[in-house]
Amino acid sequence: MIPNYGDKYDADAAFSPEEVVGMGREELPDVPRAVILGYQPKLTEFVEPRADSPVQIVRSQRLYPVTETVGYVPVHEWGTGAPISAMVTENVIAAGAEVVVLLGGAAGLQTDIPSDAAILPTDAIRDEGVSYHYIPDGESVTPTASLVDGLDERLSEAGFDTPRGTTWTTSAFYRETVPEISAYGDDGVVTLDMESAAIWAVCQYRGVDTASVHELGGVLTPEEWRPETQQDRGVTEMFDPTVAGLETHVADT
Repeated sequence: MIPNYGDKYDADAAFSPEEVVGMGREELPDVPRAVILGYQPKLTEFVEPRADSPVQIVRSQRLYPVTETVGYVPVHEWGTGAPISAMVTENVIAAGAEVVVLLGGAAGLQTDIPSDAAILPTDAIRDEGVSYHYIPDGESVTPTASLVDGLDERLSEAGFDTPRGTTWTTSAFYRETVPEISAYGDDGVVTLDMESAAIWAVCQYRGVDTASVHELGGVLTPEEWRPETQQDRGVTEMFDPTVAGLETHVADT
């Protein structure tokens, strides 16, 4: 059972993200109200030339201001998965972010989703450990519905199909078993990722809006893993509509 010590949800933590982010400086860094978390070098290469000089968050962790409202963090430079993503999310929230969106790849569990779709998960199967230290077992961890709707509108306007559904978040990359893949596929689960449930749980705990936008990195069935190699559009083309959706969302809240 996670957490092992169950009576922790109202307990004080030993140290706060504000303390870590503020360590060695007179004040917290100034970050935009909305932050996009990126997981692919190709997206960072696309964003860097369009952004202002990076802001240091913690150690080598950087945020690139893209507009007055939206910033971008290349999470892949620190790693991937739920623990890293939760820490980065905590850090940007401590620095002032009010909205956090994941924009990255995921495996598809359905064979009928177009390869260049922008998938918008609406709930998560929590099969990692981080989210349970924020939100108890039995409680739902979900994105912000109005933000999902706003991102859907902007991505649809840009010509993307925007299927919605459940994402399966797991940290056990080499223990994604055939029976699980088969069962979740039959249940209509749309994607498999390593981060969404953890990011959403942190945001839910901290009272911050959140969502995920998934590029289809391939299709996983009980019979095979089929990488997507023929995509005409992916996360780089999704970036501007995601920024636009975030700007609208921030203006409306």
